[in-house]
Amino acid sequence: VQRLAWFKELNKDSIPLVGGKGANLGEMYNISLPIPPGFVITSLAYKEFIEINNIKDKIYSILKDLDVNDNTKLQKASKEIQTLILKTPMLEDLESEILESYDALDIPENKKTNNIINSQDYAFVAVRSSATAEDSARAAWAGQLDTFLNTTKKDLLENVRKCWASLFTPRAIFYRFEKGLHGEKISVAVVVQKMIEPEVSGIGFSVHPVTEDRNQLIIEAGFGLGEAIVSGQITPDSY
Repeated sequence: VQRLAWFKELNKDSIPLVGGKGANLGEMYNISLPIPPGFVITSLAYKEFIEINNIKDKIYSILKDLDVNDNTKLQKASKEIQTLILKTPMLEDLESEILESYDALDIPENKKTNNIINSQDYAFVAVRSSATAEDSARAAWAGQLDTFLNTTKKDLLENVRKCWASLFTPRAIFYRFEKGLHGEKISVAVVVQKMIEPEVSGIGFSVHPVTEDRNQLIIEAGFGLGEAIVSGQITPDSY
């Protein structure tokens, strides 16, 4: 089972293994675009996690007859599944593989934390969910699942589990039913990528996101990390 994959190993055909985000990062990395290095904890690692720990059937039994239009039942089902995932221990050898790969990212220079110099424990990474049905012709999962910025070695494994659990937030469950994807075994991979400290971040839309005009390309940008734009914390400049 391929549990981890580095960006250099990935391309557009890797979506079932690493999701849309992971596959696109592989494409960018392999044409030498200047993106921070990283690796992906594959959908097979998630599948192994829920199967070996015998929680797969419990998850699907909770979802089986769920009425997603009943908000109380939706919230209850979401909480049950997420608690199940967050309380289930990760396989020890997978934990070791993830932490070894984190160390191999060679990222001590990020860190001026509490005067600790050259401590890998304080190197910052982004931990990003990547759904295997992401950005298909039928669905765009952007913003549906969780991302955790400025993650250190100390909280890396917990944030990976939180990304897995975010496949079952009320919003993500409702979206899956709304798009008719609830019958499919949607999985999730997790990208672990070195953080940078940007002065400015932006998001490019190759088609106008509101009018769907294919002759207009929109860029929205703001100071600092892109998370402020994605989460709606700021009103970005628009070009």
